[in-house]
Amino acid sequence: MYARPEELTHFIDVAHELFRSHALPDPARQLAVKVFERIGQPSDDGKRHARRYPACALLDAALAPLLDARSQLTVAARAIKALEPCIGWQRRTSGANGSDGYIDGHVHGMICGPGGMESRYDIQLGFSLLAPRTRYPDHQHPPEEAYVLLSAGQFRQADGDWFDPGIGGGLYNSRNLVHAMRSGDTPLLALWCLLV
Repeated sequence: MYARPEELTHFIDVAHELFRSHALPDPARQLAVKVFERIGQPSDDGKRHARRYPACALLDAALAPLLDARSQLTVAARAIKALEPCIGWQRRTSGANGSDGYIDGHVHGMICGPGGMESRYDIQLGFSLLAPRTRYPDHQHPPEEAYVLLSAGQFRQADGDWFDPGIGGGLYNSRNLVHAMRSGDTPLLALWCLLV
């Protein structure tokens, strides 16, 4: 029988607090309520995506600015660092308008979800990590999605302007909404959750 590791339980609790923040739009917080309610029931099929990609090497640089502060984001950064050996790594290889080299310039850390530390198919909780000056391609997906930013970064929804929700802020992507993100001069690190 699967028993959720203590360090994963800690990360989930920390992420849950971040997704409750009033710095997020109401739909993002409402989605997170559903995601974390479902996460309350541990589930794991034991399948891990253990392959590491070039952008995995950016994780320490992305976390470093948060580690010396005294905030909930610092707690989140330390919790991610503790999980690093067990994170399921994935990356996108399709989509329109991605910057040159975006495939090697990004990675997704799946914590709860397919191939993650807790591999399951009903929800996803993880993070995106982009190298400096990387534009993630336009894409869309059926599940709605909420983000919390742990670093500076910009997002675009449909044909709208690029915007930065601010560190600790967030955004919401409705079902099948075309969206993208990009980093500036430093790595972009953002938590996300989806209800599948």
